[in-house]
Amino acid sequence: MTMRVLLPVLLLTVASAAVAQTAVPPVGFSAVDVPAQRALEQRVDASIATADLDAWLKRLTSAPNQVGSPHDKENAEFIAASLRSWGWQVAIEQTRVLVAYPTLQKLALKGPEGYAADFTEPSVAGDSDTAQRDGVLPGMEAYGADGTVDAPLIYVNEGLAKDYDELAQAGESVEGKVVLVKSTGAGRWVKPRLAQQHGAVGVVIYSDPEADGFAKGDVYPEGAWRTPHTLQRGTLGIDSVLDAGSAKTFQANRHTDDLHLPVVTIGYGDAEHFLRALGGRAVPDRWQGGLPLTYHIGGDVPVHLEVRSPWEWRTLYNVVGTLRGSEYPDEWVIRGVHHDAWVFGAWDPLAGTTALLAEARAIGEEARAGHRPRRTLVFASWDGEELGILGSKAWTDRHAAELAHKAVFYLNNDTTGRGFLAASGDPSLASLVDGVAGELRDPETGATVQARRVAKRAVDAAAKGKDVEGPLVPQRLGTGSDYLAFANRLGVPSLHVRYGYDRDGDDENVPIYHSLYDTYTHYQRFGDPGLAYVNLLARTNARLVLRVANADVLPWRYTAFALSLGKDIDRLSSGTATDHRDAVRHNALLEHDAYRLAAVAYRHEQPPARRDDAWEDIDLGPLHDAQRELLTAAQSYDQAAASAGKLTTKQAVAVNRSLRDIGPAFLQASGLPQRPWYRHLLQAPGRREGEDTSPLPGIGDAIDAHAWGQARDEVRLTTEATRRASALLKQATATLASPGS
Repeated sequence: MTMRVLLPVLLLTVASAAVAQTAVPPVGFSAVDVPAQRALEQRVDASIATADLDAWLKRLTSAPNQVGSPHDKENAEFIAASLRSWGWQVAIEQTRVLVAYPTLQKLALKGPEGYAADFTEPSVAGDSDTAQRDGVLPGMEAYGADGTVDAPLIYVNEGLAKDYDELAQAGESVEGKVVLVKSTGAGRWVKPRLAQQHGAVGVVIYSDPEADGFAKGDVYPEGAWRTPHTLQRGTLGIDSVLDAGSAKTFQANRHTDDLHLPVVTIGYGDAEHFLRALGGRAVPDRWQGGLPLTYHIGGDVPVHLEVRSPWEWRTLYNVVGTLRGSEYPDEWVIRGVHHDAWVFGAWDPLAGTTALLAEARAIGEEARAGHRPRRTLVFASWDGEELGILGSKAWTDRHAAELAHKAVFYLNNDTTGRGFLAASGDPSLASLVDGVAGELRDPETGATVQARRVAKRAVDAAAKGKDVEGPLVPQRLGTGSDYLAFANRLGVPSLHVRYGYDRDGDDENVPIYHSLYDTYTHYQRFGDPGLAYVNLLARTNARLVLRVANADVLPWRYTAFALSLGKDIDRLSSGTATDHRDAVRHNALLEHDAYRLAAVAYRHEQPPARRDDAWEDIDLGPLHDAQRELLTAAQSYDQAAASAGKLTTKQAVAVNRSLRDIGPAFLQASGLPQRPWYRHLLQAPGRREGEDTSPLPGIGDAIDAHAWGQARDEVRLTTEATRRASALLKQATATLASPGS
């Protein structure tokens, strides 16, 4: 009976999602302004349709684009010249950085049947770009340590804490050994530091075919997926910070836990040779990968590992184009995507850069025709993202004071393909995204983009045996791209937007991620044939940017924001309680010798280590109360904003001032404890392995560290910030209700 009722309702919701959206005027606009905005968007769409996307993408991807390469600079100059030709004021801001690319890498099995890994990738028939060799970096990890090691090789699955725990239970140790780990499970910068903490002397990271090789589908060129010799490139300096010694110098500084062991990356073709050579016991079931062999732990086969990476100065080229606003020039709507890549970079990021060019041309043409945006637009093509988000960090640091007063919105692209719209960011932007997605048509199905989003969520939930609940709300931003400083340090409401399929590749799993084969040809065959979705991405971005730039009242809605905060509080509370309960249970089992008695005797497994189960209760009640107050204020504001007529200039300015202060209300001036560069009380990159975003990071980090006094301080600070946000919303609501003047 339940299914007979729910299923038709669900299907009706999916089918009618877009129809409902098109009847709703753009968020933040009065009825009298809607026709002009819709006409503007239609003209921009028409301009984007005539843009030569194919030629731009082919040009941008015609040579290697890593920081320091000639073509990276050429692309910056091309983007700058293009923006100027379309009427934008343009500056190329240069920043010096220290770069550490390996110039010597060796990994070899020692002994009579030795084998040496190859850090280059062979050319592929039908893709002439893959035959290029000039300027192509080998498979590598930037900012790794120099070193020469001769030691036994040991396999540790994904190289995460739980893997080392299982290894210890098997009676094995990585002390004095080189660890071999899969590339999945956590960021690459996590794995060497964990290995070092456990006493390893070197790290080999490889791409297992279960993640993005033949287990997923045909490999390139027959299909999209990673070949045995496809290599990743990446950085171990993801948390690079400004050099305090010079405002004009930007470099990757080492952490206090300075990484001192050498690290290399190989493909699964090379990895198979090393895995076949390993002896010892078979791995736990969870560790088995996709290669046609039984994986063993090893620790008995010596390898030679050697890395040399000279540190050299290179220049970043941030291209920043500005279109001054006609009414609110000191309110900045910022749009960004990076232009550096590990090699050619069609998927990551130059398809998104191509979209930016199309948007800039269309909007520039409108400005020349007299339709200048009301707020200032700032279009940025960042450099150095792949080395640790260097370019946008440098720019935001250099302009921090100005941005604190002027930035109202940041929109980011990075990797993109074909498929579903994914939008992550501030929950207050949910209605803005829904409105845009409800008006655009998906090239493959003809349905609206919003209908596909709703349908995908419903199908994904059903596959897990769950019902769909509530509206689509963006997930808060952690790390991974150029939104980092805007969202997590400056508190600017930010969005990260892309299109993609999970199977064909998403932000975390592009089939040929960071490899030689991320080419124009690969992208046209498998990423987005005909660039229909690059066109759609450009139209999506243009609408988002222009609706923020031209709205009377900034198009933020806060009910979803307040509800999201409530869920984060509940998640933190239940998660920490579960962690404590699990630790207590675990230690009780140890005390009763249960692990030893339950183990398979002939495997000689060791009991696991005791966990820290110290605990003090942290009262989240005041924060819950503040969240409920925020929800009431948010609902009142959203209702008032939806029913407001045309506002006077004085009213609009006052409301927007209140809304602009809400993001900064959640910033902690001194930064989060133990990581002061991050300042947002509600979001930060996750500190746990595999966790992209850490909700309520100040509180959660303190609880994880069992720093109970600090946790209570963070609860108090977050409660105070939430109450400030409520007061600002009440103030904005009162302004909307006041007679016009």
